[in-house]
Amino acid sequence: MLYLYGMPNNYFQFKQFRIEQDKTAMKVCTDSCLFGAWVHPSPSTKNILDIGTGTGLLSLMLAQKTMAYIDAIEIDNDAFEQAKTNIASSKWNEKIELLHGDVRTYDFKKSYDLIICNPPFYINEQASVDEGEQIAKHSSKLSLPELLNTMKKLVSEDGAVALLLPYYRKEECIFLALEQGFFLEQLIDIQQSPKHSFFRFAGIFTTHQPTAPKSSTIAIKNEDDKYSEAFTELLKPYYLNL
Repeated sequence: MLYLYGMPNNYFQFKQFRIEQDKTAMKVCTDSCLFGAWVHPSPSTKNILDIGTGTGLLSLMLAQKTMAYIDAIEIDNDAFEQAKTNIASSKWNEKIELLHGDVRTYDFKKSYDLIICNPPFYINEQASVDEGEQIAKHSSKLSLPELLNTMKKLVSEDGAVALLLPYYRKEECIFLALEQGFFLEQLIDIQQSPKHSFFRFAGIFTTHQPTAPKSSTIAIKNEDDKYSEAFTELLKPYYLNL
């Protein structure tokens, strides 16, 4: 995970909003920003659910480019309070509703046209000593099968779900998604630079099988250690210096 530098560690300033992150274990990172920029809700999207919103980053990124209403759910107390601050201070506070609870048991009153999640994923690595970071990074609290099953219950009939995961879990995710009746519609493999192996993938899944899934790759930086043209184009609406 690539953390963003050049700003004090307790906040990150985007072009149209600011993420305070002094109360959370997980900070704004490059792959999450890429994910938020890559996912584009369709014009017909009316309701979005952000599972495990953390600081509210993905909800705010989506709010910048869609007219849809967004529900953002977070189980961790500190992250919930942090997201509350970030959402309340944004220009989109009236169309983002922050929910506090466990997505598996929360009493939702609607279905969603798009569900987005950057879930806990380091299932085979040593757990962090910090409990907040462990919840954010490990799937002991919410496994991928549980997440996909929950998404299936909450997604609308013609809706879509978007996930960001480590690259080594790509085939597992596609298989588990298919078990829940989700078909891969779009996929992007992410590498730090052309000389690095892929380390993340993002996928968009729907309940209707597409003719052929769209597949692409992206490198965050060029070999000269500058942001790639593709990354720059994606993040230009968000990053201050692009």
